[in-house]
Amino acid sequence: MTMLMRSMLALALLYPAFSHATTWGETKVQDPIDRKAKCDVQEPMSSGSYIYQWPEKYDQVFWPMTDQNGIWFCKKSGFVAFIGDFEGLTDAEKARISQYLRENYKGGKDEGSLEAKLKSLEALYALREKDEAFRNMLLRALARWYQDSGDTEKANEYRRKALEGIRSALTGEMPEDQKLQYLYVAANYTRELGDAEASDRYLVELRDK
Repeated sequence: MTMLMRSMLALALLYPAFSHATTWGETKVQDPIDRKAKCDVQEPMSSGSYIYQWPEKYDQVFWPMTDQNGIWFCKKSGFVAFIGDFEGLTDAEKARISQYLRENYKGGKDEGSLEAKLKSLEALYALREKDEAFRNMLLRALARWYQDSGDTEKANEYRRKALEGIRSALTGEMPEDQKLQYLYVAANYTRELGDAEASDRYLVELRDK
């Protein structure tokens, strides 16, 4: 188990939540789709370990991706991704994304809204070559975003999908820190979705690790 994961799980399991501020600063990044364009985004300036106490700990997704500033958006092309995930796209990924944006992004005012960004975020990541661990994290991040937006039903739809993947992954081999994280999420999700017995079993397994 990594020291970072030990710290995150200890904070999530043992300590109460506190409200603290984070700060951001403006910057520009290269648009991966339109090489002639720069995108106005925000980058973190300050935070602290208190970010691991916020409610998103139950989904095991954390600031800055749970902050609107942590969803980087390029107004000109419509490209959107989590903070820091603008680089390393393959030519095939760029081609698929470019086609999608040509067909779906019109550059209107509403397309800069949180609702539009979340929809595009999910659509564009479906076109990228990400592993299963990332795709599960994306489902959990979307669950948290819709939960915070007041749509608990939709949030739980994403949680059910994430839980299905977690259950499947837990039957195989994985790094210990990932297994601890998945057990923690599974315990929370099964309880949230009404299966307290399953939640207790995951908690026992987590406690015994």
